[in-house]
Amino acid sequence: MKEISLYEEIFAALDGTMEKETGDIEEEKLRSRSLKFETDVPKLEKMCYIMEHVLLKKEVEATVYAGFQKVSRARDIWERFLQIADNVAQVYIFGQDDDDLESHSDVDFIYLPDKHKLVREWFLVIDQPLAKSMMVAYDLDGFGKYEDEKKRNFKGAKSMNPRVVKKAIKLLDEVIESY
Repeated sequence: MKEISLYEEIFAALDGTMEKETGDIEEEKLRSRSLKFETDVPKLEKMCYIMEHVLLKKEVEATVYAGFQKVSRARDIWERFLQIADNVAQVYIFGQDDDDLESHSDVDFIYLPDKHKLVREWFLVIDQPLAKSMMVAYDLDGFGKYEDEKKRNFKGAKSMNPRVVKKAIKLLDEVIESY
């Protein structure tokens, strides 16, 4: 399987300064076109939900790439992802094979080996013809550091720049092709 770090490739490609997001984060900032950040799990969940919300409203011609580190991390929101799969052309779920989630004809699992760089990354990439967006974050702590996993810290980037999102898609497609 091709070894890439989406975080390393994308974070370096974005301009801007790093912002440490603590406490409540303004929804306007989460919706921004480009952002470099350091934050925790609840804020990443909120950022992803905002991005996913568009895919829940109606059918769209889109491909979705979602990295959960471990497939089991998708369990709590799996019903939402099945709804997304009903509305888009294809969903790819990346993560370690540690759970057996309900299948869907438009969902493919890309199981990552233990040492693959993407195992430390959480990402959501949405490829639509007219609206591309992505978020990628690197897990600074790893699993098992905190009793409450929601306290884990991540460093990442969000972008709606078509050039940056296309680069992410190309990298993820290379991983899929080598799977």
